[in-house]
Amino acid sequence: MAKYKTLIIALSTIGVAVIVYFIVKLVITPEAPDEQEKVTCGAKVVYRYRFPSRAFPVVANSYDAEIKFTSDILKRITDSAGSLDIGVNVKNTLVELQEKLDQDNISFSTGLRNYFFSVNSDPCNDTLRMRYVLFTEEMSRRMIEFRNVTEEIATVTETATDATGVVPSADTATTVPPYKLVRDTTRLKQSILKLNEVVEKNRAINNKIVTRKLRP
Repeated sequence: MAKYKTLIIALSTIGVAVIVYFIVKLVITPEAPDEQEKVTCGAKVVYRYRFPSRAFPVVANSYDAEIKFTSDILKRITDSAGSLDIGVNVKNTLVELQEKLDQDNISFSTGLRNYFFSVNSDPCNDTLRMRYVLFTEEMSRRMIEFRNVTEEIATVTETATDATGVVPSADTATTVPPYKLVRDTTRLKQSILKLNEVVEKNRAINNKIVTRKLRP
């Protein structure tokens, strides 16, 4: 079982790394010539988007999807808290965690947006471009950590039913894949506390990278 768990985590890591590779590639090389234009920077040529406001949602989509999935899991656990023996302290942590996750997502998404548009408006700035790459690497790390925690307590299913067999609403089904929660309260408690540690670490990092000056 441990072997399979390690394999799943490894595959998830590779999957997220591939996503980030293509995110960075979107800013460096043209995928659609009509969407991007060449910019000559000395001896090299780089590209920038003609319509960055249309391109940004593509860049942010994977991160937003991961956050929505994590947030939806927390909401579903909260809704089921009355029937789960996870303890008062963990239930309180769960409520606070949802708020912190939302705040963290807003702060980080704002930083990602600022870097994306700054790089696009100043494509010859190598320092700025490198900071954007480092920012997307940080995004990759967060996605991996969120996924490692959520995979401990939720299993994506082919049919849109939760652990109690209730079909999610249409709005939820369009943004979050159908999944089932585990009923092991020990695993739920451990995962909630672990996720809280992840979010606290991310918030500390936000204070450094989101408030950093974009231009050298």
